[in-house]
Amino acid sequence: MKRTYATYAISCHCGAIHARFRRDETDETLVAWDCNCSDCAMRRNVHFMVRGEDLWLVMNADDRSESTTHDARRSYEENTILYQWGTKTAVRRFCKTCGVLPFYVPRSNPDGFGVTLACVDWGDDGAPAVEVRNYDGVNWEKSHAETGIAEQTAAKRH
Repeated sequence: MKRTYATYAISCHCGAIHARFRRDETDETLVAWDCNCSDCAMRRNVHFMVRGEDLWLVMNADDRSESTTHDARRSYEENTILYQWGTKTAVRRFCKTCGVLPFYVPRSNPDGFGVTLACVDWGDDGAPAVEVRNYDGVNWEKSHAETGIAEQTAAKRH
């Protein structure tokens, strides 16, 4: 099957953080995760997974770059604050101005990104159908083994 990709924008509330990601449009339903770990539960972070190579930083909403530039990386690091805890596998960089976390590197998928569903601009066509699944972050190891979440950022066979 020939795959079709579309590109979407991500930003925090104040617009200091911008990124873009590619999504395989042949996947009709987007699987998002509602995690009950102490961090996600407090933020009500419903998120979906994106492969690492399918997300890149951009300077602003009008930037149509197809990869992260040095300036975009520097701007991202200057406008965010790093927060890590527990295993320190997850990398969370919150906006210094508005406090929003539009995307992060999750412990469950260190080869990709968790994108906060509410931070995506889906464009004129709107969001795809979304199936929200529960992830038991309180019992992380068991949920990781049972849900198949890691497969969502694994390299896809074309």
